[in-house]
Amino acid sequence: MRASNLKDKIKLRDDKLQSLLEITQAINGNLSIEDLVEHYRLSLSIQLHIPQILLFIHDHSWQCLIAHGFSEIDPWKQLIADLHQQDVLEITTVEKENSHVVIIPIEKNESAVAYVILGDGKEENMTISPSLKHMKFVQTLTSILVVAIQNKKYIEQSIAQAAMARELHLAAEMQSYLLPKNLPTTSQIQVEAFYNAHGEVGGDYYDFFYINETDWIACIADVSGKGLSAAFLMSNVQAHVRSLFQNTTIELAEAIHQLNTIVNENAQGEKFVTFFIARFYAETNKIEYINCGHNPSFLKNHSNNSHQWLSAQIPGLGMIDRFPKFESKWANFLPNDELVCYTDGLVEIENQNSEQFGEEGIIHALLENQNSSIEALTDAVKVFKGTMPYVDDIALVSIRRF
Repeated sequence: MRASNLKDKIKLRDDKLQSLLEITQAINGNLSIEDLVEHYRLSLSIQLHIPQILLFIHDHSWQCLIAHGFSEIDPWKQLIADLHQQDVLEITTVEKENSHVVIIPIEKNESAVAYVILGDGKEENMTISPSLKHMKFVQTLTSILVVAIQNKKYIEQSIAQAAMARELHLAAEMQSYLLPKNLPTTSQIQVEAFYNAHGEVGGDYYDFFYINETDWIACIADVSGKGLSAAFLMSNVQAHVRSLFQNTTIELAEAIHQLNTIVNENAQGEKFVTFFIARFYAETNKIEYINCGHNPSFLKNHSNNSHQWLSAQIPGLGMIDRFPKFESKWANFLPNDELVCYTDGLVEIENQNSEQFGEEGIIHALLENQNSSIEALTDAVKVFKGTMPYVDDIALVSIRRF
């Protein structure tokens, strides 16, 4: 063997070892996926002198991570999609414009998870195809890279899931603090509530509190979205509602204008809140209410079974910068009257025929019941949906006078 050939072989072996070492060090150094891919590309193009490289990895669809030296990508992407569909797991070669192109599958669990395509370009003086010469080594090196990328993505997903779980846990704790724990039941009034989160953390909220010895505020809301950001916005709304009505002379409409400003400042157009609020005046036996894009509340008289809906007057909080001029509305709230508020998760529950519970389900459940409206609604929902799952959060609150 000529000394020059031996020297070339030793150098090639050293280059390959160096490539393996650099990829291994890059993986152990916890470099980004982009940096790992760049190390790999440089190893093939500089140390192994391969002029054309394509690397496709399957992640829900075929993604091209390296496009080096090839003028077109789409035809090769279609080719590997066809090979993948045919379960071709062998190294294949094709001739294209007087050059060798080698297609190397990277296999896992008897299926290709990646393909590397190597081309020799148009180097006229090339005597031995580097693509053919190094294809087994490239297959090994690519396998190492692909496993590293998959592990890195798995770790990143695990970290993201852990962070999300922590966020949901914090949001659930925050939400549990928001919902009132001790609702009054006296000889004059009974307040009941129900809450069911579709996931670990819902976007619904309700509240009830006295503003003096006889008059009270009741409200219910649905914050768009889930998670910690929705819980923060919800807590912000609740805190400001309670703060605003420490001033017992504030007009209900003025309170709504201020709440809309607060939601706009905090949500910055990314979230909104549908909101219903009612204020009871014992002196006149009336409730004043405003419905901001929320489901209509149900007002029923138990003496004669008459009822009315308290429908929306304006959009939800945070939907527009400033509300047009509007006025609150009024309704009698006499002994034997009951106000029932709910969120859209109640009316949107479906049965096996894809029919929604709807407002008709509320009317049917409440007009046939003279006792607990919350119990009547939850029982009716269970019967209606049968084995079908809940599709959204549900919040209910009822205030009944005796």
